[in-house]
Amino acid sequence: MKLLKPYHEITLKDVILLDATKSANVLKKYWFIPLFLCRNELEQLATKIFESIGGKTVNDLQDQFDRITSYRRLLILEALYKAVQIEFELKGRVTAWKVLLGKDFKESPQLEQVMAEVLKHTGISIETPESLKDFADYVQFRIDKHAETYPEIEEEEKESTPLIEVFNSVFLFFNLPPNENALLITWIALKKQAEERIRSQKPEENELQ
Repeated sequence: MKLLKPYHEITLKDVILLDATKSANVLKKYWFIPLFLCRNELEQLATKIFESIGGKTVNDLQDQFDRITSYRRLLILEALYKAVQIEFELKGRVTAWKVLLGKDFKESPQLEQVMAEVLKHTGISIETPESLKDFADYVQFRIDKHAETYPEIEEEEKESTPLIEVFNSVFLFFNLPPNENALLITWIALKKQAEERIRSQKPEENELQ
């Protein structure tokens, strides 16, 4: 005789009750089954259930994705700024060598390419050291904006999201009415689809505006 509900038969209502009562008894197939007969199996099943849910709403996932995307944009900007600094420094050295040695030295072929990348990503045309300062100000502006939009939250300040909100967020993402009688495995499949849709919104590398 099976003592526990099969994983594929567990509903969202079962999980809500499990979370509310903090008792794995709701996962027993029959109420009269003594707990000591299946305690370990119940704990393993409960762990599997909560690990599969993840504890984040679709909105949480979207915010997390946006934060990572914003941070990646900052990395690109900072890399471009360092590249421009290096190329301008190299250009200055080449100019000095031309004057001191009276010889014609080829300038770095990377300079125009780097400046073109900056123009494409930011709309800023780097032509003089002064315009390099404009680029530096822009990078700092984006850093400050990122910090303002995505402030760091201490671990102890984070509040756990109610389980019902986690479940409902997936249904609402697809404009479906919340349904606590839905199977957990069905909800998990919907959640994966939602995550894939969010990831598909990933911008191209040159979309930094």
